[in-house]
Amino acid sequence: MDEVSSSQFQGMRDAFASEGISIEVAYTPDGEPDYMYETDRLLARADVAERVQDVLSGAAPVSPDMPHPPEESSLVVLSIEALEEGYLTVPQALDLLDARLDVDNPAPGGGFPLVTPVHILHITRTCPATEPEVPCSCAPDEPCTPCPPVAPDGGAGVVIGVCDTGLLADTASAPWLAGVTGETDPLGQLLPSGLYAIPSYCSHGTFVAGVARCEAPESDVYVSNHFTMSGGEREWVIVDKLMELIARDPAPQVVNLSAGTYTRNNWSLLSFSAFDHDGITLTAAAGNDATDRKFFPAAFDWAVSVGALGADQQNRAWFSNYGDWVDVYTPGEGLVNAFASGEYTYQEPPKRPAMQIFDGRARWSGTSFAAPLVAGLIAAQMSANGMSADDATQAVLAQARAQAIPGIGPVLFPR
Repeated sequence: MDEVSSSQFQGMRDAFASEGISIEVAYTPDGEPDYMYETDRLLARADVAERVQDVLSGAAPVSPDMPHPPEESSLVVLSIEALEEGYLTVPQALDLLDARLDVDNPAPGGGFPLVTPVHILHITRTCPATEPEVPCSCAPDEPCTPCPPVAPDGGAGVVIGVCDTGLLADTASAPWLAGVTGETDPLGQLLPSGLYAIPSYCSHGTFVAGVARCEAPESDVYVSNHFTMSGGEREWVIVDKLMELIARDPAPQVVNLSAGTYTRNNWSLLSFSAFDHDGITLTAAAGNDATDRKFFPAAFDWAVSVGALGADQQNRAWFSNYGDWVDVYTPGEGLVNAFASGEYTYQEPPKRPAMQIFDGRARWSGTSFAAPLVAGLIAAQMSANGMSADDATQAVLAQARAQAIPGIGPVLFPR
């Protein structure tokens, strides 16, 4: 694991531990990080749970004791802390199940696997690609304008839901966020300098909402605070929270998720078998590891997987994931948008432990921020042409294919 990923994982592990949850990283045979998971837990389809327990004597359902369990009719979380044959790690237990289950995992023809780790979705190295930076092109004593800039109109009557880190309590200095609502993304403590500390990943949801709002300035945007543990959360918890988000009134037609994970054997995330995405468009970040490995949920064929173009808008960004599973690329490097005001201490090498003072704006890079640009474009298409979310999505993707860049793929540009 490289220094940046290691630093981010340590922060997440500490945050989960504070809630009594243990997480770990699985490695490939050649020592490369494979996926992140909750220790001592498996996620299984309910119809195979008994067979899993036959193989792993002592495995026990724990879902009923959880505050937000996965849909009990379809999924169950199993504890493997007290197996009769002795302790097994999650990867070891799954290897044993693969060898002994009397059904294929996943079922023939593809689809969802039968039993998996409880993967950890995260907004860290995957999205954003960098820590935030202070914009350097603003006039003295004047706040920077967003880049890409605010479109003149678009998105009226459309609701965009943002599954992220919440919304800053004070966004008055960013007029394009007027009317945006959501759960609060809290700042840190008040420092002796008189400024507030800006925690890691604070403002991520606000920045994402700002990018979407710039493309669809008349849309209604609601920002949920779903990633409270240093940018990570268990997969079934995110599905549960996504279902809560799309059940809101008014219900979002477009939802942006700037987070995801790699998975064991590159299989589909089992938790999303309980996610009813009918009638909405989910735009999702493709990830920032410059790999063609599938990143979920972006890699689902029903999601809009968004990679990032570089600052020149002619080449793929250096960090962006890629592959035939990525639907579209759009600018995601060096974007400027709303951010907290206060002191930020860098947590990752090479800038750690330098400090910078932010004044309501940041320059930030990642497929995290390419994805909401596409969400905003879809919302603008919906309002301009009276389209459903699905029809507008197909129209926007057709436009992207028509202006594809050779060697990269379909691309979209800000309005």
